[in-house]
Amino acid sequence: MGLQPLPESIREYDRVVTTTCSNMCEAGCGMLIYVKDGRVVDIYGDSEHPVNRGALCPKGTGAFQHIYNPLRIKYPLIRKTLDDEFQRVSWDDALDFAAERLMKVRDEYGPEAVMIHRTGRSDMLWKSGSARFGRIFGTPNVVGQGPICCESPGVAMNYVFGAKDLGRLMNPVIDWTNSRCILGAGSSQANNHPVEMQWLLDAKERGTKIIWIDPRFNTTMIHADVPIRLRPNTDAALVMGMIHVIMKEDLYDHEFVDKWVHGLDEWMPLIEAMPPSRAASITWVPEETIIEAARTFATSKPACVTGCLGTAQTYNAVNINRCYAALVAITGNIGVRGGGWNWLHNCRPPMSSGQDLAELPPIKAPVISDKLVGWADVSAANFPNAIFTQKPYPIKAVWWNGNMLAQMPGTQKYAAAFKKNVDIAIHNSFHPNFTQHHAHVSFPITSWVEREGVVHHGNNRLCQWYNQAIEPNWECRNDIDVVVGLFDRIFGKEEGLKWYPWRRDDNPEFVDLAAMCDWIQQQESFTYGIVKETMDPETTPKGGVMWPAFTKEEAMQYEFPDAAIRGKWIMYEDTYPEDPQGRRFPTPSGKIEIASQALADIGWDYLPQHRESSHSPVSNPTDFEKHPLILCTGRPVSSFHEMSHWWPWCDELEPDRYIQVHPQLAQVLDISDGDYVKLESAVSELDGYAWVTEETDPRQVWSYCSTDEYQPFVPGITNRNVSWLVDDVVTDPVYNQAEFKSQLVLLWKRGTDKEEARRKIHEFLKQFPDYDVDMAKELGAYTNDVAWKGAPHWDAKTKKVMWQGEAAEDGNVLPFTDG
Repeated sequence: MGLQPLPESIREYDRVVTTTCSNMCEAGCGMLIYVKDGRVVDIYGDSEHPVNRGALCPKGTGAFQHIYNPLRIKYPLIRKTLDDEFQRVSWDDALDFAAERLMKVRDEYGPEAVMIHRTGRSDMLWKSGSARFGRIFGTPNVVGQGPICCESPGVAMNYVFGAKDLGRLMNPVIDWTNSRCILGAGSSQANNHPVEMQWLLDAKERGTKIIWIDPRFNTTMIHADVPIRLRPNTDAALVMGMIHVIMKEDLYDHEFVDKWVHGLDEWMPLIEAMPPSRAASITWVPEETIIEAARTFATSKPACVTGCLGTAQTYNAVNINRCYAALVAITGNIGVRGGGWNWLHNCRPPMSSGQDLAELPPIKAPVISDKLVGWADVSAANFPNAIFTQKPYPIKAVWWNGNMLAQMPGTQKYAAAFKKNVDIAIHNSFHPNFTQHHAHVSFPITSWVEREGVVHHGNNRLCQWYNQAIEPNWECRNDIDVVVGLFDRIFGKEEGLKWYPWRRDDNPEFVDLAAMCDWIQQQESFTYGIVKETMDPETTPKGGVMWPAFTKEEAMQYEFPDAAIRGKWIMYEDTYPEDPQGRRFPTPSGKIEIASQALADIGWDYLPQHRESSHSPVSNPTDFEKHPLILCTGRPVSSFHEMSHWWPWCDELEPDRYIQVHPQLAQVLDISDGDYVKLESAVSELDGYAWVTEETDPRQVWSYCSTDEYQPFVPGITNRNVSWLVDDVVTDPVYNQAEFKSQLVLLWKRGTDKEEARRKIHEFLKQFPDYDVDMAKELGAYTNDVAWKGAPHWDAKTKKVMWQGEAAEDGNVLPFTDG
């Protein structure tokens, strides 16, 4: 008999709070928080929750160490310059200091000189409340994390299927058990979504075929019937090769295509030019594997596709995701149980910061953005250069949360820009992380256990409620209380009550969280019925509500008898919600659009095709000569952005930010497991420890992100985040996704000759075939020389960011090592 979890905690407790894990990732697991005398004593997964069924990942069980972490920022801190030490002050003094500096920036440079960067790793009211603040303040530079994370797939789906806002997951992961084939791309489900992995394994046990695609042989591929390791950013070529087989062997759904698919005939010349043999040359994937994957997917109905960041953080992201959408469309797997385009981290509903903001005059200054789409989030990848150069206009103030600075591309340049040009940096702080080290004001904020609200980034299109279990620790406050505190000081309390009227009766300095959450939810029709009353797991069926739900009555209904979660189970099954023309697919043609005139009109490809990464041996031979290996990145099981690297329980699972090296390459460079190695790209240098493994291709190295050189449990410099190596200048043109999945680097063992390592790698790579890329048609509009001309650049000799002939002072960073 296998081990079974205890039904309840064996610790002494006086109450149990039924709640939801909030924003440690996107899973939204049901939780039971055991409390004794106002203190959390234990955390259990809720076995009655329909998604996690009692399971928790390391972040969930380790959250106890988050709540009472002695390393948390406990009190407000300020300092006049980034060279000064922080001083503990009162909340009033800290808010006054921040407000005065924000007003000074506004008066001297204009409101557009303030940049507000919000991320899903905190409360929904920070995301919506700070955006509301920015609109009233008058800055266009209200930035989201989506264009750094995983939103470009949603952008692509808006053009393919039609959607209100971003295209989102169609069928929940629970529905995977109805699939006969599941194709996953750009994710290691077992590592990054271990709770959702349960459903993949359940489907596997029922006979479902698994096709899994990623640039390294990850943990999930162990369970795949067809594991596919491909070259980063080449998914479009792979899928077009699969579709070539499906069309040639007549395995597509004629009836569905004839009725619901637009542009397949126009696409066919590109498909015919990408047979499996050519796709194999471009992707590293054997021709026979491409053929097997195509036949498996097309003959196993219903089938679905799923994925995550791997198809987002790359140059050709929009075309790649259009190809995956086309695959599931031509096989007729849309709007059926067991089918769908089901990307994770692409599930939050359309969101408004308030319809009343429409009464404000338009903002005069243009937003700092060069992405082709003029809607959805503004990309943070645009700002390292803008803040460093102060062009096209000055950015003098930054307000953000989490550990965004450590995770931005061009990190060394960005940190130097803060030291050089930012007059006031405000940080809503959990930990004294890399971003907090570049702040003038550090506000201690509550964890999700110390407040209540909406889990707004839930996989499965879920909105769920989390309940407050304990009072705030130390002097921590909710993010929205920081927003309101600054707003009241800058605009006056009368205006504060006008724009933020949801105040607590016992203290008007604080926000009534439930009241504001309900108001925000009801600013958008898709979530109008999804409020605390219909989400609270203590008073309603557990698992929350899958949007859209336009009334409270809809939010309380199950779509069919065996649906495990309330709300809309399958999208595009019939008429798209609220479409004024009553279309199933709210696109210009009323069909699934493989060919998109709307994308062509903004300057992108009319038809999806392969386009080389801007950082590849093919597209950038000059950089390849200096940096001959491909770098791909991802996430470990123990961490999601900043959080659990600061908790010993989680950090001990993967304490070092390792660098994976194939044994053949390691032998050439005399690298053994655990050796101290170095990586160099065109934008900076990185230290780490080698993990010699066949998980990665010999032409590629792999490392994980979201680490921090200031995290406490391991030597700092070897945990510098891999974003230091990622270019911030040339990004995905459509949505400005930085290319975390494809950079060019040089690898060598510390203490050995770097130039000799470069020579050996080039000699080693001669054994591999050339890439059959059409240089006239399959490169992108990188404009490397143009984009880099005049921009700050990194000098490998001095290890400094250079601009206009001068070396910039580094930010508050650890010094580089020799060797």
